[in-house]
Amino acid sequence: MIRLRSFQSLVAVALVGAVVLGAPSRAQATFKVTITDGTNTITSSTPGSYSGTVGVFDIQGGFTTSNAPGTPNLARLSDSNTAVSSSGFSGTKTLTITVEDDFTAPIGGNGLKSILSVGQLEPGGGTATVTYQSFLDAFAGTTLSTNAVAAGLTVEDHVVTSGPFHLKSVTTYTITGTGVATRSTSKALELPRSPRLPRVWSSSCPLCPLWAWGGCAAG
Repeated sequence: MIRLRSFQSLVAVALVGAVVLGAPSRAQATFKVTITDGTNTITSSTPGSYSGTVGVFDIQGGFTTSNAPGTPNLARLSDSNTAVSSSGFSGTKTLTITVEDDFTAPIGGNGLKSILSVGQLEPGGGTATVTYQSFLDAFAGTTLSTNAVAAGLTVEDHVVTSGPFHLKSVTTYTITGTGVATRSTSKALELPRSPRLPRVWSSSCPLCPLWAWGGCAAG
């Protein structure tokens, strides 16, 4: 069942569960977000908010953004959520959230930056791992993965010589057992025109798990 409601293109899709996707008024034909557990899949073609259930997974406070077609100084995709949790199953299950868009700028951009931050893990009766993979066309960034509260950042030396180009952000939640929740998870993929070198982030600093580009946010 597909149900459309008014709120700047608010969409609800019912499969085994349902995810509500809300979007701002600016639609982008090349933007796409896909949320799947391998059996149940929902998609949206507009950036904005999402929350609800996909299979046994409950997602709260999700939000995606894109600045496509990009600016002379930056191309950026982001995806964040306040919680991904599950209950009522045994074994291991995965949830994958893919955000992608086409860009025309910045040409000459170098230093593909991937950021992953997990603010809280509640293991309950199982375990959870969050894995983040970025792509610039066929070029794959370094995989970031954590099963603890942490933040990570990589910068890849990859130059964009012509456009358009495609950015894709793939986050996989692998959960074993019940009563598991990840909270305050943020992911970003950026291509700056003139990148800076990252400094060391600190997992003990409350500001660093946000956006630790350029080093510890506390200085």
